[in-house]
Amino acid sequence: MVRPDVRIGTCAARHGGGTLNRSPIWNLLTGTATKYLLLAVNLGLGLVLMPFTVRHLGTSQYGLWMLVASLTAYFQLLDLGYGNGLVRHVADADARGDIARVNRILSTFVVVYSGLGLLSAAGIIVLIATAVPRFPHLSAVEVRTGQLILGILGIRLAVSFPMTVFGAATTARQRFALNNSVAVVFALINGAVTYVVLVSGFGLLALVASTTAVGLASYGAYILTARRAFPELRIRLSSFDRSLVRDVTAFSLYLFIIDVAVQIGFNLDNVVVGAALGTSAVAVYAVILRLADYQRQVACQFNGLLFPIAVRLGAGRRAAALESMLVDGTRIALILITGVTVCAIGFAEPLLSRWMGPAFETGVLPFYVLAITGIVLVSHGPLGSILLGTGHHRLVAAISMGEALSNLILSVLLVRRFGMLGVAIGTAVPVMVANLFVLLPLACRQFGMTASAFLRRVLPAPAAGVLPATAACVLLRSQYPPTSVLWILVEASVVGAVYLITVVTIGLERAVRTRYADQVRRVLPGAGHVMAGLS
Repeated sequence: MVRPDVRIGTCAARHGGGTLNRSPIWNLLTGTATKYLLLAVNLGLGLVLMPFTVRHLGTSQYGLWMLVASLTAYFQLLDLGYGNGLVRHVADADARGDIARVNRILSTFVVVYSGLGLLSAAGIIVLIATAVPRFPHLSAVEVRTGQLILGILGIRLAVSFPMTVFGAATTARQRFALNNSVAVVFALINGAVTYVVLVSGFGLLALVASTTAVGLASYGAYILTARRAFPELRIRLSSFDRSLVRDVTAFSLYLFIIDVAVQIGFNLDNVVVGAALGTSAVAVYAVILRLADYQRQVACQFNGLLFPIAVRLGAGRRAAALESMLVDGTRIALILITGVTVCAIGFAEPLLSRWMGPAFETGVLPFYVLAITGIVLVSHGPLGSILLGTGHHRLVAAISMGEALSNLILSVLLVRRFGMLGVAIGTAVPVMVANLFVLLPLACRQFGMTASAFLRRVLPAPAAGVLPATAACVLLRSQYPPTSVLWILVEASVVGAVYLITVVTIGLERAVRTRYADQVRRVLPGAGHVMAGLS
């Protein structure tokens, strides 16, 4: 969390038509609030639609869908790191008031991304013809269905590449809430379409085609948000500048390496499970991966918003503000992810059983491992954003790739003996080593701190809430065993409330609590007064 006295983007507000007329705190908090709204919508839809979809399609068809979809994830690597590279260069130029350069950058990358979209389409065709027919444990009918699904998903993938430019423009202006609002609307539309298609008796192919059409329609809305956030936006093919491609690539190459590492570290897990254990196991592992993803999303909605802010602070050489962002951002992320993890671990077993059915209880132990790993991933999110935003991309890229390769090797070695649990352990160990013992000390050194001094500033608040929340969880589960998903959510909410009240009243120092209350009051006056009352 950035301190209230930080002012970012004033130059862009003067030269860019006043689109940054809100403080960065306002943009960060409204962006975070709308991201949480989007998360609530996605969580609600997931809780209702995932078991509904599995029941209508069957675990084999659902597993096939997840398996094929995981193949398309690798084509995101064709982004070559340009997404965040664009945000960095656009935010930097916009902060300096160079709107002409901003438009040259965006126009240039419409051309670049269009080429990447065509390349992805060619790659999808190759996979349809060669990879899908050779994948183990698939029947001839499943091969044909998988090929058609891959073709449909490939269309959306190809179109998505040039659309990245408009997202970069909105993000660089820190207008996070605009894109989040569009995402909420289209998530609801997508959920409604999924329900209607399945209750009407249509199968997997119709479902994939319908939801893909919704996704394609959403891109038009994102173009409109970009023009609202950036009224000076002018895309002209004649503005293509080869030198700008070189400039952005010099930074984006390392982000590409990080993207490759992410794909190896997470999206290959389904492939490892599918190759070793079959599509039914993929269905179970895909569900616990989704649950672990929800756990992280609940706690990390503001992490991704820190990158453009860090870029602007880095451009202004504001080391004190960056240090504040590192400490406050890590503390808040750690508070959120620790509380969510206590609830997730405490209720994972009844949740999987009531939500997806008894067959999915085999995923409980692997989920525990992934949930604990999530604490490290989320709490180190602000650290990663600051390192990337301040020019330490080479370091982050090297460490990320080492972590990912270790993940893959361990997962392949452990899956045969320990099944899904082995894959989860193969993910957890490299994440913890890379983040706790390499990145954390290096980031602290940048601000003249030791890792132990940094941890003394960020750990007390979340640590204060763990024991009371755990005790509340044990008491509720023993005295009032949850019998439905709704009851599980109610009990988890009680545990979460116990955790947060303890953290705010005991874990946070009075000065920190007061400062956070002042920041929250700017956007949510009622919540700010409540927090201030606890001070």
